[in-house]
Amino acid sequence: MVFHPAERTILLVTAALGVASFFLAWWKDIAFGPGFFTFSVGFAALMIGIGQIYRQVRDSERIALATHVLGLFVAYSAFGAFFNIVLLPRPTAPVDAALVRMDALLGYSWPAFIAWFAKHPDFNEVVRKLYTLTFIQLLAAFIALGFMLDRRRLHAAALGTVIASLATIFCWAMLPSGGAAAYWTLDPEVERIVRPVVSSAYGAELNRLFRDGVTDLSAMGVTGLVGFPSFHTVMALMSLFALWPYRIARFLLVPLSLLLLPGILAHGGHNLMDVLAGAAIAAGSWALGLWIYDAQTRVAEAAQPIPTPV
Repeated sequence: MVFHPAERTILLVTAALGVASFFLAWWKDIAFGPGFFTFSVGFAALMIGIGQIYRQVRDSERIALATHVLGLFVAYSAFGAFFNIVLLPRPTAPVDAALVRMDALLGYSWPAFIAWFAKHPDFNEVVRKLYTLTFIQLLAAFIALGFMLDRRRLHAAALGTVIASLATIFCWAMLPSGGAAAYWTLDPEVERIVRPVVSSAYGAELNRLFRDGVTDLSAMGVTGLVGFPSFHTVMALMSLFALWPYRIARFLLVPLSLLLLPGILAHGGHNLMDVLAGAAIAAGSWALGLWIYDAQTRVAEAAQPIPTPV
């Protein structure tokens, strides 16, 4: 099989996460069924298989780049989520109270912000929908770059997202947090109107998981664990960084990102500190992704055999 250096890197990181996750699940006696991975692994294998056909047989690198990154990221996301789950429970108390105090110094209050959304239900529905599509936005940016044959920005963004994901998991593992929703209890009427994706009940379940852990993945009532830093912020900014040179994409993504920001705070149940930390990680990871791609390219070019003069 033929893989570019960045694709091999993501594949190896995914495999390493898988090995570590299965070991921790066995060690902690966490039950899980094959259904947790069936779709992700099957879809990833299908996309990579299609990509290999178009790379080696059909000679269409545009399709190969797009299908490879799509398959690799679906697989990485599944094993990244699995690894995050098997790190439960966390031995230290959540740091949300400290983050809330830091937010207050900047004049931000999550309950007050949600109360404002309750008075603007139409705007609330728009940002709620955008929040749920953040991962799709990132994958769409990857696919677009693949079809434009912009391998440098595609693979830099892919590497940067993996780096940001690992940094986010590390921060959360050291400083567990469930976000503002895990700290505040909303007014029932406000919560009924806004219907935050990450609600107070969701936050309460996060606090329980941080304390008690999980024994069976199929019994989990939540899909995301990390409050600080905000990975939705990472995904939104990474797609913007990756497509920035393309004017049409930039004109589309800038207003979408500006609308997504309040959605991350309101429907992601995040503290303002979560978003600021996510932005810093996204910027640093994008720069590191570019550096790694360029370094890998130099190594690959240096390894190419020098043509013998005729």
